[in-house]
Amino acid sequence: MSFGTRLAEERKRLGLKQAEFADLVGTDVPKQSLYENDRRELRADYLARLADAEVDIVYVLTGRRSEGEWLEQAPSDLLSAFLSLPPDLQEALARLTLSLRDQFTRPSGSSLHSRKSDYKSERRTD
Repeated sequence: MSFGTRLAEERKRLGLKQAEFADLVGTDVPKQSLYENDRRELRADYLARLADAEVDIVYVLTGRRSEGEWLEQAPSDLLSAFLSLPPDLQEALARLTLSLRDQFTRPSGSSLHSRKSDYKSERRTD
């Protein structure tokens, strides 16, 4: 994935249209489009304005999120996909994820056959 694609992803994460984002970072729509299509190189002054707009600069440049511990590629891709979704879909996906976690989190001592912790298999000893 290119820096332009990641830049567009960050803009979408912030919930801004290209014109709104261009205004926020002090550029115009044609230049912003060039950045997002990898047809214009990122400059230090532009990167500084991106940082002021709360864009994850490390992610735009490297493809790795800067917050928290460094993620492996698969979790980083998953987080990037999540952050590029509209807020209502992010919320729905978060609920689904929590539901799946709860579904697969079993109390200590339970088995796949029984949720009771006192479940024991009946083995014959003859």
